[in-house]
Amino acid sequence: MKNLITLFSFFLFSFSLFAQGNIMLMPFEPLMNAEWKAEGKWKDGKPFKQEISYQWGSQEQDVRMETKSYLDTTFTKFGQYSEGIHKWDTISNSITFSVKDIHGKVIEGNVRTKLKTILYEYAYENELGVKTYMTDALIWIKPDKYMFKVGTMKEDEWEEVYLETYFFKK
Repeated sequence: MKNLITLFSFFLFSFSLFAQGNIMLMPFEPLMNAEWKAEGKWKDGKPFKQEISYQWGSQEQDVRMETKSYLDTTFTKFGQYSEGIHKWDTISNSITFSVKDIHGKVIEGNVRTKLKTILYEYAYENELGVKTYMTDALIWIKPDKYMFKVGTMKEDEWEEVYLETYFFKK
């Protein structure tokens, strides 16, 4: 009888994992179906304002992201800025992401997770063609608050931080 219960529990647990979609994307679960808002200042003093929302894609096999941010250099127009997708890549055995902004620029990279922290790692190319290897970190504080850092890291230590602020659940 114990074996039958164990076997039934295993199948039920396996089915519930399958029903949830890709279990490797579960670090995004606390961010789902909500809008997150952050304001702050970049290292150079320019204002930062962003609203971000995460939604499950088809059958929870990917994560969709939309951001609103400043649309101009005078920081007066605010609206839909970018759309992104996060997927589990079976070849690299990692989460990859791709974000396209309103100017047509695409940033692609990898996502690492550490406990409840989500790290986006990517190469950012400026107007002069110079690449910088960047990290954006969403560091879990509590269910409705994440610290957000943008900068460069080496061996999991911040070398330089360009932005540090907080995202709050709306």
